[in-house]
Amino acid sequence: MVLLSQDGLTYLRWQHPLIVVWWSAAFPGFGHFLLHQHFRGFFLSLWEVLINRLTHINEATVYSFSGRFELAKEVLDPRWLFAYMFVYLFAIWDSYLGATEANKLHHMAVLENARITPYAIRPLCISTISLRRPWAAMISSCILPGLGQLYNHRLTLGFYGVFWWMIYMTLSHSHQALLYLFHGKITEATQILNLQWLLFMPSVIGGAMYDAYMTTLDHNRLFRLEQRQFFGERYPQFQLDLFSDTEG
Repeated sequence: MVLLSQDGLTYLRWQHPLIVVWWSAAFPGFGHFLLHQHFRGFFLSLWEVLINRLTHINEATVYSFSGRFELAKEVLDPRWLFAYMFVYLFAIWDSYLGATEANKLHHMAVLENARITPYAIRPLCISTISLRRPWAAMISSCILPGLGQLYNHRLTLGFYGVFWWMIYMTLSHSHQALLYLFHGKITEATQILNLQWLLFMPSVIGGAMYDAYMTTLDHNRLFRLEQRQFFGERYPQFQLDLFSDTEG
């Protein structure tokens, strides 16, 4: 079951629910992005940034891991803590339910051998199902989160990722600290970092790399499946065994 639009591919795929849960726990909204539930993903990721910032959870987490528990208590704002906790747990629970439901629908689509449309011509772009390079997408998102999604023609998610990564870089002063580190100024590099914004970055870059890599694999799998459907319909008199190892 595939939909080609100006924003790339929207499709059903089988995913282990615990993997989706993991990414929702790492950054609320990421699990929903993997399920192509983009509206929920955008809302939950924005909520995570806003409420996390108001509560100072990232700063408290860094202080706790470094054994400075008194500083963690001082910096934490309890007024927003319960709202953050409830939405955080909801994101994990909802992504798990979404993954199990998507897996059922995917299984039904496989049984029905739903026909795949290989391309769509739209006013703003031409969307196609074609072979792509998984490692190219992954490395692109490693260099700048969002580029891997643009490589896969997921325009909204790609520009969303690039936009927020620039915000994280600016507010965390991560690249300024990196320049100080290259010059051996370790003290200056440590002092200039903003821990609240810095702690968002590992989850964001990891989620972007994983999504870009998996989306590319799905592109390749759908391309092979579409080719097998096409040749099977065009040459029904032949027993074709194309890409038989790509089922699943």
